[in-house]
Amino acid sequence: MGLKRREFLQQAGRVLAAIGISEALWLPLGSRYLQALAQPTARKLALLVGVDKYPDSPLRGCVTDVELQRELLIYRFGFVPSDILTLTDAQATRENIETAFVTHLREQAKPGDVVVFHFSGCGSRVSLGESPGKIQNSLVPVDDVLPLLANRAVNDILEETLLLLMRSLATENAIAILDTSYTYPGFSKNGNFRIRSRPRPTIGEPSLAELTFAQDLRSRTNLRPDATLLVAGADSQLAAEQEWNGFTAGLFTYALTQTLWWATPASSFSVSFSRAAGNVYSKLAGLSQQPQILNHNLTTAPAVNFSNLILNSPASDGAVTAVEDGGKTVQLWLGGLSPGVLECCVGSVFAVDSSAGARLLLRGRTGLSAKAQVLDGSAQTDGQLTVGELVREEIRVLPRNIGLTVALDSGLERIERVDATSAFSTLLQLTAVGNEQPADCRFGRVPETTLAETVSAGPVLDRGRYGLFSLGQMLIPDTEGDGGEAVKMAVQRLTPQLKTLLAGKLLRLTANEGSSLLKVRATLATLAPQARAVAQRESVRAGGDYRLEPLSGEREKSASAHILSLPEGSRVRYTLYNDSDRPVYFAVFCSDSAGRLSVIGTEGKESVGVMSRAIAPGENLTVPAAGASGWAVSGPIGVAETFIIFSEKTFAQTLAAIEAEMQQTRDALPIRVLLNPLNVVRAVLEDLHAASIPGVQKVGISTDDWALDVNVWATLSFVYRVV
Repeated sequence: MGLKRREFLQQAGRVLAAIGISEALWLPLGSRYLQALAQPTARKLALLVGVDKYPDSPLRGCVTDVELQRELLIYRFGFVPSDILTLTDAQATRENIETAFVTHLREQAKPGDVVVFHFSGCGSRVSLGESPGKIQNSLVPVDDVLPLLANRAVNDILEETLLLLMRSLATENAIAILDTSYTYPGFSKNGNFRIRSRPRPTIGEPSLAELTFAQDLRSRTNLRPDATLLVAGADSQLAAEQEWNGFTAGLFTYALTQTLWWATPASSFSVSFSRAAGNVYSKLAGLSQQPQILNHNLTTAPAVNFSNLILNSPASDGAVTAVEDGGKTVQLWLGGLSPGVLECCVGSVFAVDSSAGARLLLRGRTGLSAKAQVLDGSAQTDGQLTVGELVREEIRVLPRNIGLTVALDSGLERIERVDATSAFSTLLQLTAVGNEQPADCRFGRVPETTLAETVSAGPVLDRGRYGLFSLGQMLIPDTEGDGGEAVKMAVQRLTPQLKTLLAGKLLRLTANEGSSLLKVRATLATLAPQARAVAQRESVRAGGDYRLEPLSGEREKSASAHILSLPEGSRVRYTLYNDSDRPVYFAVFCSDSAGRLSVIGTEGKESVGVMSRAIAPGENLTVPAAGASGWAVSGPIGVAETFIIFSEKTFAQTLAAIEAEMQQTRDALPIRVLLNPLNVVRAVLEDLHAASIPGVQKVGISTDDWALDVNVWATLSFVYRVV
C-alpha cells in the first residue's frame, strides 16, 4: 500500500469516528461518497431534493442545501449540469421524487457509474401496523397531508423505499445523503436553530400508493445486497438548520460540502472535515446531532476504496460562475469558506488556480455568491478567465471593527428587550438583535426550578436572573446572575464575558487549515490515564510527503459515535511539527466551554516566552515540554477548543500583551488564564498582519484592516468535549 494511501485511510477513519461515524463502518463504506465523486471516467448522476415550503412546518435552508451540493458536484467533482436533476419545493412531491429516482438514476446508471441522492427537508415516523414496534422513519415531501381519524394515510416516502431504490441501482458507486431528522421534540425551534422534523406526533400511515411502490421494488430480482445512507444524525437525534448573514442552510450539508471543497488525496479531506464537524457540534450545544453512516444488509466490502481516489482538481474555496464586463469582473461561488470568514470576505484576495498569476479582489457578497474584480497586472494565460475555474484564498482581510452579536431571547418581555438593547448600545463592538436574527450568543432569563414550582407547575423562568446562552440555548457556565438583578446591571456584569466571547470569535477567524500554504501539522496525545495519540491536524493545501504519527490501535478500532472526548483530569500534550523550509514560531491557546481563553506554554512558569523561539525546519516541539507530565484537562464540562497558531515571524506584540496581564492557574503546569483576552487576540492579529506585509504589498492592495497572507501563517484547531 502506498504511503499517501495509508495516510488517507488512517486519517479519514480516525477523524470521522470522532464526529459520529465509526471506522468500522467508514473504512468499507464511507469512502463511497468521495470515491464516487472523484471517478474520472464514469458517468456521474445526481438527484437533489430540497423542501422549504411545507404547509404547516416551513423551513428556510433546504433549497440552499441543494444549491450547495449542486455547485460542489459541478465545479469540484466534474458533474455535467444536465446530469444533475433538482426537485425543490412544489416539484418535490412523493410521486415526483420516486419517479425521478427511477427515470433519472436507476434507468440511466450503469455498472461503474456514480450516483448521488440528496434530500433536505422534514423527516417523520409512520406506523406500519397496530404493534408499537412497527414504526419506520420517513421523508416528508412537499405534498404532506394531515392524517385524519378516518384516513390516517400520509404521503411520506418510507426509509425502506429509499433503501430499496438504492439497492435497485446497477452501480455500487452510490450514496444517499439525508439532512433531516425523524423525532419531533415538541418545538420547531431551539434558540437560533430550526429543527428539521415534522411538527406533529407519529399517527400517520403510509399511503397505499407508497406501499405498492415499495412492494414492486421488493419483488425485483436484481437488488444489490447493500445500500448506504449518510445521515445528519441518529434516529433519536435532531437535525438543524441555521441562518447566517445572507443565507440559511443545514448544518450538516454546509459542513460536508465546505469540507469537500478542500478534499485532497495526498493529505486528507478528513482533517478539514473534522474541524467542520467539530464546529457543528459546538454550535449545537443544547442539541445532539452526530452524523453517521447507515448500511443495509452489507455482506461484503464494496469494490471502491480510497486507493482509487483521484481528484482532478486542486483543493479550493470556490469557483468562477460568470465572467462579466469583458473579463474585468467575475461572479464567484464560495462554498469552501467557513461562515465567519465568508461574512468578512469583502476586500480579500483570491488566486485563480488555472490562470497563472490571476488574482481577484472581492468587492461584494450576497449569501454564498460574491462579485470580484480582476486585479490589474495579474497574469492570465488566455487573456480572460472562464467559468468553472477554481479559486483559493490568498489574502484574508478581516475588519478591525468586528463585533459580537447577541440575540435577545423571545422569552424576555418587551421592557426587558428595550432595556437590554439600550445597555448593549453603550458597549463598543457589541450589538443586540432580535430572537431569530444571526448571532454569536443569546441573552435571556435563566430557568429556575424549586421544589414547590416543580410540584405545582414545573420549571419557570426567574424574572430577575439573567445569563448568556449558546445558540442552542445552553447556559454558558459562570454567566448566571443573582435574583432580582436589573437587565442593565446584568449586561454590565456580563461585559467581561462578552469581551472574552468576542476574543474567541476573532481567534476562530484565523483558522485556515484548509487554505494555509505553510507546511505544518500537530498531534494531540493523552498521557494519563492512558498514553495514546487521539487527533491530528495539518495544513491541508500545503500537502507533503511526511507521514503523521499513527494513532493508537484502540482509537483506530473504536466504534464510538461521539466527538472526541477527554475526561476531566486527564493529561494531554501537543506535538508541533515544522515540515516547511523555514523556521516557524507558534502560540497555543485554549477556549473552554465558558469561553475563557488560556495560553499554553512549554517550559515551566516562564514558558510563555517560548513564543519568541522558532521551530527549525524539519524539527518538532512538544507542548508542554517532553518529559513533563502534560497539561491537565479541566472543566467546566462541555465543548473546548485548542488553537495552535504558526507564523513565519515572532509573536512579539502577543507576548507583550500576555506579559502585561496574566494569571497563573490550575497547578504548576504552564497554562495561564488570560485576564484581558481581547487585547491578546488583537495582538495576535497584529502579529499575523505584520508577518503578511510583504505578501500583501506584492499583491498590490492597500487596506487599513488586518490583511493575512496564507503563505505565512496557519491556525490549526482541535475541538473536543470535556467529560
